[in-house]
Amino acid sequence: MRLDKIFSFVDECDIFADIGCDHGYLSKAVADSGKAKRIICTDISEKCLSKAKELLGSRAEYRLGDGFEALGDITPDVAVISGMGGNTVLHIVGERKIPTLIVSPQGDVCKVRNSLTRSGYKITEDEVVKEGKRYYDVIKLSPGSQDLSDLQCEFGVFFDRGTPEFVERLQRDKQNLLSYKNTPQNLYKLELIRRAEECLR
Repeated sequence: MRLDKIFSFVDECDIFADIGCDHGYLSKAVADSGKAKRIICTDISEKCLSKAKELLGSRAEYRLGDGFEALGDITPDVAVISGMGGNTVLHIVGERKIPTLIVSPQGDVCKVRNSLTRSGYKITEDEVVKEGKRYYDVIKLSPGSQDLSDLQCEFGVFFDRGTPEFVERLQRDKQNLLSYKNTPQNLYKLELIRRAEECLR
C-alpha cells in the first residue's frame, strides 16, 4: 500500500513533517516506530488536524496552515507531501531544500520529477505501488542535481528495474492508449511505452 511504501522511505531523523497530514495515519506509523524525535502534522483543514490529534495525542505537534508555511522557521529533516495534485506539490515545495523530501503526487508526476530535478533535487528512490485498482508513484528526493531522460521522467528514474507493479501499469496504460484516438500526444506516449518495453527485455 502507498502509506507503507512512504513509511519505508522515511529515515530516522530529528524532525519529521507530515504536510497535509489528513487523519495522521502516516505520522502515527512514524511515532510508533520511533523514527523521529519530533513529529509535526500540518493541514489546511482544522477537521483533519483534529482527527490526527485524536489519533496521536501528545506524540505530535499540530499546525494549521498551508504547506511549509505552517512550520514557520522550522526546516524538517524529513517531509512528506502525499495525496495532492502535482501542481499543488510543486507549489508547496517552492524553493525550499528539505534534506529528505518524499512526494506521492496525484497526477502530473512527470512534471513533478522534471521540475524538482531542475530546481536542486535528485531522486534517490522512485517506485510504483498498487492500492486496490489504482497505481501511485512514491518518490524520495534529496538536494542535488540530476538530469532525467524522457523515459525516466515519464516512468520513474528506476523504471528499468521492471517491478511487477510497474509492468502491470505499463501494460494497462498501453491497452488504454490503443483504444483511444491516434492524437499526437497519445502516439507519443505509445512510443515511450514501446521504448520502455525495449529496455525491460
